[in-house]
Amino acid sequence: MVTSLKVELHKSFNWKMATTLLLGIICMAGINYLPLPAGLTLAGLRSLAVLLLAVTLWITEIVHPAVTAMMIVVILSLAKIITFEKALAGFADTSIALLVSIYILSAAMIKSGFDRRLAFFLLRLSKGNINLNLLMVALTMIVFTFLIPTSAGRAALMVPICTGIANAMELKPGSNIGRAMFLIVPFTSLIFSSSLLTGSLSMIYAVSLFQRVAGYSWNYLSWMAMMVPGSLITVLLVWLMLLRVFPPEIKELNKGLQYIQEQLARMGPMTMAEKKVALLFIGMLLLWVTNFLHHLPTALVSLLAATLTFFPGFNLQSWKEAMVKVDWGTVILFGGSLSLASGLKETGAMDWLAAVAFGNLRTGNVALLGLMVLGICIVIRLGFNSVLGASTVILPMVMATAANLGIEPVWLGMIGVVGCELCMFLPTQSPTLLATYGTGFYSTRDTLKAGSLATLLLVGVTLVMASFYWPLLGLKP
Repeated sequence: MVTSLKVELHKSFNWKMATTLLLGIICMAGINYLPLPAGLTLAGLRSLAVLLLAVTLWITEIVHPAVTAMMIVVILSLAKIITFEKALAGFADTSIALLVSIYILSAAMIKSGFDRRLAFFLLRLSKGNINLNLLMVALTMIVFTFLIPTSAGRAALMVPICTGIANAMELKPGSNIGRAMFLIVPFTSLIFSSSLLTGSLSMIYAVSLFQRVAGYSWNYLSWMAMMVPGSLITVLLVWLMLLRVFPPEIKELNKGLQYIQEQLARMGPMTMAEKKVALLFIGMLLLWVTNFLHHLPTALVSLLAATLTFFPGFNLQSWKEAMVKVDWGTVILFGGSLSLASGLKETGAMDWLAAVAFGNLRTGNVALLGLMVLGICIVIRLGFNSVLGASTVILPMVMATAANLGIEPVWLGMIGVVGCELCMFLPTQSPTLLATYGTGFYSTRDTLKAGSLATLLLVGVTLVMASFYWPLLGLKP
């Protein structure tokens, strides 16, 4: 029995994990005896070591990313980088309440079936035209951005719907219609993520970071006014690009339209649960965009809407059902990332790292500076399949760089926000791409070809909007 236990323990022992963690502990202990680089304190050096360890674990995923986030809080406190109370402050941020609330609301919506009804209703508007159907797929993803806080989650909702259309049309893997349809889903989801304050987890993180680092507060309407126009232009250009790169073999999708109509007929009239969900989301969105009238925080409004899903009169889900749908690992990862950002900021490590990483970015042309930042973001993003992990590394450095160069940190930070979403080259770069890649309708080569063009379009539109449109709304370099 003892021998069997030893064998099982040996089999479960992960030498790769143990080696990495041991090296991390040795490095954390060894930095106390290293000479300090100019301009960096011991606490700052320790916080950089924590960052390096966190990035290594996030990239290799030797342990779950949430475990890494918990480790961050522990090390920040034990290494006396910041106090334990400050290390936990990230978990008390209002963005945590916003994140959990959106998860709860999304769970209620999916349970009611409102998401599928909305998707089929929008797709029916194409009336069987192939080109318009592709545009309606993109429009559906845009609408889902207002309802689902993760790009991968939005893509996952569309996969069975698009698969049903493809099967009804008897499309084969490699067909141009299939390639274009299953690529525009993740592309639109990623591009539009930066359009809304709740568009993705990294946007919610960015809003908190702007407040903590730059003292700049965003509201839902101001963020949307700043970012939606550029994203709409980019999505339209990507739609045209996909039609050019993958020209449809036919012009009409009669069988596909028939499938959409059959699905809507099978659903029947809107249920009471769907109407309640629609009422909650419309009310929440209206309160968000009218923030300038009542000044209710975005997180408070979403928390109110989420709470109502459990109340008599709505009763859309049970507490147990909702909690199963909340990704608590992401919530912990979110809080740990904010705590790490606080440690880097408070110790001055953020400014020092920005000076080292971006110190050679010397140009009087702010558009060229923005292009350089986006280029660096693309390179960094190649090593991360988690947009939140990438944002934790990229955004603090970009904002500190802007401050060092005498540029508005929020302006350059918003360019960095878009840069964090530049992961359209390979399916393995993002769970959003993997969600549709698994259908087999397009190849890695298709992703690289179309993704490179989509990235160029997004970079170009972002720089034009940042240079000419954002200043009109008061955000100048």
